[in-house]
Amino acid sequence: MRLMAAALSLAVLSGCSCSSPEPKELAKQPTAAEVLGGKPDFTPRYELIDMERPDIAGVPRLVVRVRVPRGLTREELEQNVRHALLHFYESSPVRLGAVSVGAYASERLNMGADAALGEFAPGGQWGEADPAVPLSAWQAKISFEEHYFRTVEVLAKGARATLVLSSEFSNTISLSRKANQWLEEDILAELKPGVPVVVVGHEDFGKVGVRYEVETASKPKRKGWVHSFNLKPE
Repeated sequence: MRLMAAALSLAVLSGCSCSSPEPKELAKQPTAAEVLGGKPDFTPRYELIDMERPDIAGVPRLVVRVRVPRGLTREELEQNVRHALLHFYESSPVRLGAVSVGAYASERLNMGADAALGEFAPGGQWGEADPAVPLSAWQAKISFEEHYFRTVEVLAKGARATLVLSSEFSNTISLSRKANQWLEEDILAELKPGVPVVVVGHEDFGKVGVRYEVETASKPKRKGWVHSFNLKPE
C-alpha cells in the first residue's frame, strides 16, 4: 500500500497531462432568411396596409396585412409572402414568437385574405408561438386563395347590361344603396329581370366577387348596387 501511495504521489508531482473533456460546441442556428428560403435578389411587389400585435399570455405575435397586385404567378405570390414574413420578423423591435402575413388583392379587408396567408412560427403553428424556440424548429406555412388566380373580367363604366335572376327562389333583383350589404333597410328597389341598365362603377370584393353600381336605362331612373351574377352584358 505504501508503494502504491508513493507511486500516485509521484504521478501528481510530475504533472499529469490528463484534462476534462471540453463541452460540445452548440450547433449553429440557421437565420430566419435561411429558414424562410426567400430569394436574395427578389424584388417585392407588396405594400403595407396595417399591422397589429395581438400578444397572448405575454407572447409577442405580429399580424400584418399587405396588398399585392393582381396577375402574380403562384411562385411570385409565394415569394412576396415569404419576403414580407422575413421583413416584418426581422424589423420587429422585440423577439417575436410568431408572425402572420395576410395578402390582399381587393380593397375590402373584412372578407379575409383574398390572395394568400402566410405564418412563420415554431413548427409552422400559430398556436405554438414562443420566442424561446430556436429558429431551427420554425417553419413557414403558406396557403393560397384559388380565386386570386382566376381571370376576372370586369365590365367597364358605361357598359350596357340586362338584369337577370340568380335564384329560382326570387322573381326580382334587389338594388342596394350599399355595395357590401343587402339588408332590408338598404334596398332601394326590387327590379324585374330584363330591365336594361348602364354600369356606373364597381368594387372588387375578392373571393366573394365583383359588385356593380348600375343605373336603369329607362325611366323611372334608379341607381344602386347589384351582384355580378345579376348582370348579363349586352
